[in-house]
Amino acid sequence: MLDKPKVLILGSCHMSNFEELNSKERQEEIINLVCKLEEFYPTKIAVEMVADNNEDLNRNYQLYKHGNFNLEMNEIYQIGFRLAGKLQHEQIFAVDWMGEVDKDYEEVEAWLKNNQKDLYIELFEGIHFPELYRNKSVLEFYKELNDPFFLKQLHKLYVNMARIGELNNYVGVDWLTWWYKRNLIIFSNLTRLMESKNESILLIVGCSHSSIVTKFLEESKICTIVDPLDYLKGDNI
Repeated sequence: MLDKPKVLILGSCHMSNFEELNSKERQEEIINLVCKLEEFYPTKIAVEMVADNNEDLNRNYQLYKHGNFNLEMNEIYQIGFRLAGKLQHEQIFAVDWMGEVDKDYEEVEAWLKNNQKDLYIELFEGIHFPELYRNKSVLEFYKELNDPFFLKQLHKLYVNMARIGELNNYVGVDWLTWWYKRNLIIFSNLTRLMESKNESILLIVGCSHSSIVTKFLEESKICTIVDPLDYLKGDNI
């Protein structure tokens, strides 16, 4: 088999939703997570930021490298900037796209709950969403966020959103059309980073993107997918 670029997709929470991550203990745990990912030794780090904002992203990254940027509670900064800085990368890569959508996810879910209660129960029944408890480390939390069973359940939920709506009112399909386009663009932008077979690319992205982007990469056969759990092993600090 010919050598191919390697891609590791780290499914993440959105750290801005977790105020407790600012504590000294949690910050040490995040640094431990970054050290685990350093073992993958990525040649490039891609993040879930709209590609049009790449210039602003890297302006902040340069400030960070010179000690002039306070890391906000965002996985792009807490993980991406820290790791890129440790590896002395010149830049980070924004690969996301948003565009416009008629209804956001919360509106689609609300429509489902109000109009198709049985389907709502079916879709969400049995899905356990990982939570960050006091006695659970950041590393353990990220292991759960990247667990294959959880990611398959999450992907199953998204695919079945196509069933939301009614004849000529395809509420779920309308949203999924935007969702698939967004993830295809992430995939497309990732492929542009594969400039040689020696690339090792880390994508830090919300875990809901993990399965779908992984499937696009697998089916394209242009790279080797690396299991994030291979690097989230070992004892906590």
